[in-house]
Amino acid sequence: MMPNVVKGSDMGGLLRYLAGPGRANEHTDPTVVAGDIVTMAVYGGRIDVSRATELAKLLDSPRQTVLRGEPVLVTNYREARAKIAEGVPRKEAFETATRDQNVWHCSLALDPKEGQLDTARWGEIARRFMEEMDFVDRTDGAPDVRWTAIHHGLTKNGGDHIHIAMAVVRPDGSLADVRRDHPRSQAATATIEHEFGLKVLASREDRATEQATRPDERGRAERVGAPETDREALHRRVRAVATATESEAEFVRELRGAGMVLRPRFAKGGTDEVVGYAIRMPAQKNQKSGAWEKAIWYGGGQLAKDLTLNSLRGWTGWDASEDARTAAVAEWSRPPTTRTGRAIGPNVMSEQDAIRQLGRWSQYMSTIPANDRDAWAKAASQTAGLFAAASVRTETKPGPLDSVSRQLARAGQLPAHQRRPQQVHGQGMRSVARMLWSMQSDATSKVALAVALTECLLAIMDMLAERDRAQAAKMLASHAHRSLTQVHMRAGGTDPTRRTVPVTEVGSPPWAAARRSLAVINREDRETVEGEVSTSTQGWQAKRIALQGRPGTLQVDEHGHVLSDQLWKASKVGRAAGSLTPPGGAKKPGKSTPGATKSTPPAKGRYPGYNPYKPGPDRGKGPER
Repeated sequence: MMPNVVKGSDMGGLLRYLAGPGRANEHTDPTVVAGDIVTMAVYGGRIDVSRATELAKLLDSPRQTVLRGEPVLVTNYREARAKIAEGVPRKEAFETATRDQNVWHCSLALDPKEGQLDTARWGEIARRFMEEMDFVDRTDGAPDVRWTAIHHGLTKNGGDHIHIAMAVVRPDGSLADVRRDHPRSQAATATIEHEFGLKVLASREDRATEQATRPDERGRAERVGAPETDREALHRRVRAVATATESEAEFVRELRGAGMVLRPRFAKGGTDEVVGYAIRMPAQKNQKSGAWEKAIWYGGGQLAKDLTLNSLRGWTGWDASEDARTAAVAEWSRPPTTRTGRAIGPNVMSEQDAIRQLGRWSQYMSTIPANDRDAWAKAASQTAGLFAAASVRTETKPGPLDSVSRQLARAGQLPAHQRRPQQVHGQGMRSVARMLWSMQSDATSKVALAVALTECLLAIMDMLAERDRAQAAKMLASHAHRSLTQVHMRAGGTDPTRRTVPVTEVGSPPWAAARRSLAVINREDRETVEGEVSTSTQGWQAKRIALQGRPGTLQVDEHGHVLSDQLWKASKVGRAAGSLTPPGGAKKPGKSTPGATKSTPPAKGRYPGYNPYKPGPDRGKGPER
């Protein structure tokens, strides 16, 4: 279950929207499923827009009566500082960053695969959530807030959900504590998932939850025509560059050279110590209006827990000398938009050298004790950086390589204060990362290099399994298998983005790619597997050739691409062949024509009913997906 918290100032507008038809008539049967005692006594059950307006007045009544309608002003200091850095006068910056936030709104949504809950169950969940958030049943004697929970059908993605609307002003005029409401809502949701038997988010269980993509982030990406959100793009690039660079100054130069805009956060009282940073993508235009879209700034911790500046200094192995620190401060002090050129020059490492370095790295990780959390955290973060670099150079949007990188990053997320200062990251691994980051061609299409990258994951998967994190190990194996399968497919001439026969089609190119990948993940003897693949592939290709143009079959090329969505029919074959015209004006042989011969029908039983989407009994089922 995913919570999404939003603050605002218009309780009436919010409730009228929740009780109304929605933006695309998607709201069905709006119902108040939970609330404070007064709300449930008067408005429990079905609700329409008129009653929603009355309910909004009830929820807002403490503010209107006790505080005489005064706003609940809250200043976003991060936004104010950002505007000041952009040159906005201080007073204007703080005025702009201060808003009325007397309404607290949170949606709780299930995964579409979990199905739907009845209104009584949703009511129980809403009440437990408010208790866990400490908004009701407090032990300090503070009165309960005025609140309601409304259920109105499914999200546009098909997930069942409710909306909780709460007045921040309590009946006695005091304000509910909404500080740190985002992490608190995640913790409350985790408790509820276990209590009510809902699907448990694995990353939340591992205490490594990434921030969910907000609707405004996805909307901006759609408006500018970007294949991914700014947060996703920055996450990949920051991690990749951090792994590939030798110093903090080089890290800043490379990101700026790649078009990113960085802004340092200095320690209080001076500009000689950088304690954090913010980063954004370059400005982009709205594809429809042509107007410049406002860029979104992110702190390192908003990208991932191990991408804060303190965490980066802990696991990257950057030069920590006094000269390096001075150079870093000087680089950070440049104007945020300064582009100083790419810091990483042309790569000089060969593919074979990279494979050898990855092999040594895998051997090193196999020697780390399972209980050495710090060493494993560093190793996982660094390996994640390799996959992030490969993802940036080979995937136009987050794909299998990015998924592997994120899974590794979750395995490596450890609070910075728990990390030891010693480094486990040598020049060899950095050189591999530099090669992946600076390459101009799809180096991961080279199977040997991709296999060496995947083998780095196996030691981490073993560690996760040994530390009773079987679910995390299983997810990492799944993402690694998918990623390596696509590499094998491309190497064999199969385009993973096109429609192909399924990987269960034994002997087909997609099956062969998946089988070879599975051999790496399961540490099977590859020569034996290659013999199995070769035999199955020859049989599949022979059947494919024999069935070309045959009625009742899909047409597939030698790489497994489906060439037509429609089955071949006898009438189509006839039309394609055209009329048979005897040469030289001769008559067609008929029943009374001497020498006429009957055409021989195709032999029955030869590949009967062959369908490349359904494996026959002689081909097995192939590897599981």
